[in-house]
Amino acid sequence: MKGWHSTATGRWQSRCFPPGRGATVMANEKILIVDDDLDTLKLVGLMLQRQGYRIVVANSGPKALTMAKAEKPALILLDVMMPEMDGFEVTRRLRGDPATANIPILMFTAKSQVEDKLTGFDAGADDYLTKPAHPAELLARVKKLLHGTHTTGNLPAAPAGPSQPRWTVGVLGAKGGVGTSTIALTLGIMLYQESKEDVVIAELRPGQGTMGLELGHPALNGLGTLLAQPAQQITPQAVEEMLVSYLAGVRLLFASFDPAEVARSTNLSALETVARYVRQAGRFSVLDLGPSLQPATPKVLPLCDEILVVVDGFPQTVQMGKTLIDYLLMHGIGQGKIAAVLVNRVRADIQMAWMDIQNRLGVPVATVIPPMPEVAYRAQMSNKPMVLMQPHGMLAAQMGKVVRTQIEKSR
Repeated sequence: MKGWHSTATGRWQSRCFPPGRGATVMANEKILIVDDDLDTLKLVGLMLQRQGYRIVVANSGPKALTMAKAEKPALILLDVMMPEMDGFEVTRRLRGDPATANIPILMFTAKSQVEDKLTGFDAGADDYLTKPAHPAELLARVKKLLHGTHTTGNLPAAPAGPSQPRWTVGVLGAKGGVGTSTIALTLGIMLYQESKEDVVIAELRPGQGTMGLELGHPALNGLGTLLAQPAQQITPQAVEEMLVSYLAGVRLLFASFDPAEVARSTNLSALETVARYVRQAGRFSVLDLGPSLQPATPKVLPLCDEILVVVDGFPQTVQMGKTLIDYLLMHGIGQGKIAAVLVNRVRADIQMAWMDIQNRLGVPVATVIPPMPEVAYRAQMSNKPMVLMQPHGMLAAQMGKVVRTQIEKSR
């Protein structure tokens, strides 16, 4: 590519585009790009330099380790397949050195298998993006890591201080298939985006987990591993070890979708113990409790500061939601804490109006989610949450009020 030359210090400079020209410079952070492919170094370096970032490069693992200590970058963009030392080993060594342990790492590689991603996260990567990727997506990932709080799956979240009380939201479906997991995942991601404080999202539904499958990690079953033990053997550290870092600041406890795992739902005391330790693991926690009442739900719901009941706009579903809410209130659960989330599956003009639904349920409708079948399909095919597929789309806009309300209530 014309206009580029390498300097002795490992920096790339552009004769055509000095740093920041042609772009609104939001930050002047330094990014270390590590790749043995010269074209990748040039193309990615130029794209990021146009956004105002300072770029340094390394074309091998050993050089990356040296430059990370010398340059102290704000972010490392790391390839996996390199001679001498692959990106997984580079990540392990960076995490093992106190001087570089807290630098966010974005793996950017052609290795796209689930096993490769899991190896990357296990090594300590904060995010994983496969090539080829659209420049806008790469830039979005870079910005998220630079402006977020660094956490990895191997490190526990920083404990909340006295001024940061824990806040737990339970998400419960009036029935299956109304979007309970989508709401829980969206809520957790947006809580971090708005607050920049650690969030844990937990699927407390043995044998009914969907997040791992939808996010490209179908083999993960941290909940099942924990529930295989008696409650008294489950420790906070054991729960921490099962949390998977999905984004900087957001960790997940996955449940399996294997029907054989449903039997673990009878381990009520263990489920309650897991829920208590999940609550301790982050400033915010979101519990995906699945449809209606599971055996352990009455034990877990009292741990929640807020309960969101997800319904759609059909009269039968609303009736099921009303029955569920009445049951909770009759048993002293959720008084003053329950709100509804209405997820529309069809056009609003052919189903119940949200005001009618609110009146029938007897609790506030916190937000209304419009139909988005195309976005949902693309999110499924790309193993990405809908809210990250369209960060400024309708789902994010409609959930924004709920998120801000939860943050305000938590203070």
